[in-house]
Amino acid sequence: GPRMILVGDVQDLQRRLGVMGYDPMRLRLVEAAVSYPAPGADHFARSRAAEAALPVALRLLASGEGDALVTASDERVVLRLARAHLQPLGPGVPVAAAAVFPTMPRGGNVDPLALLLDVSGDAAPSTATLVGQARLGAVYARVVSGIRQPKVALLSTGLEASDGPLTVVAAHKALRQLKELRFVGNLRAVDLPRGHADVVVTDGFTGHAVRGLLEGLTDLTVDAARYAWKTKVTWRIGLRLLSQGVGMLRKVSEFKEYGGAPVLGLDGLLLIAAPDSGEAAFANAIRLAAKCARRDLLGQLREAMVGPERADAS
Repeated sequence: GPRMILVGDVQDLQRRLGVMGYDPMRLRLVEAAVSYPAPGADHFARSRAAEAALPVALRLLASGEGDALVTASDERVVLRLARAHLQPLGPGVPVAAAAVFPTMPRGGNVDPLALLLDVSGDAAPSTATLVGQARLGAVYARVVSGIRQPKVALLSTGLEASDGPLTVVAAHKALRQLKELRFVGNLRAVDLPRGHADVVVTDGFTGHAVRGLLEGLTDLTVDAARYAWKTKVTWRIGLRLLSQGVGMLRKVSEFKEYGGAPVLGLDGLLLIAAPDSGEAAFANAIRLAAKCARRDLLGQLREAMVGPERADAS
């Protein structure tokens, strides 16, 4: 397994680790002046903990002492601090926070999860930003998800090239001219779960709202299915008959434990897990970070975005 660095209150970490079996040769503890919030603590307490620990962790990442950073801190705090401690991947390369969401089967692709970016909450970007995000997402899908030619789409109000805000219309035209991408056109929000694309690009405000809605609907669907299974014999019979639907529900519930999704466009591997991540989800985030490092995601992104000559120089 990967060697890990834990950043935080070392004395508290040692106490917690004392009741667990672990290999001390694969674990290093680094001190940060963190006061851990109690369970159920408010947002401000969690943010203070992140403000103390993340700069230490980001300095380790920037100096090369770590290959990747995994955190479940608040996304906005992570992005702000990451931009302060890490360099851009290259001139004009946008920074995008990604998320995953479940879809219907996508043309022989075994991964049930597609990539959505940006989900940072930032306001509408320029056309160049949307195009850059499309390129970043396509490289991630190819390198990490193993999709040879990822299908890339723009989130818009309609399927026609002329639909949507002016920046989306212009980005549609620019993406159609990019031979390096398999651009499949626009998608409406209702099309997202239907499996038409492996990568969906939008501005950070819209992406943040869509991601939140998808997660809320996922929770509602899974909870409703569990309730029906426990309480109604006729529902149980129906769910047995709809075995494919049950399989999809399982995939939907598993996406909550996918682990994390990347921040792309910075010169460092950074993955953000959901703030409510349990043990399984956070362990999966660490595995995903190790996979990104093994497959040299950062090098592949750098080469695609700034060219092989500049990538070799750096």
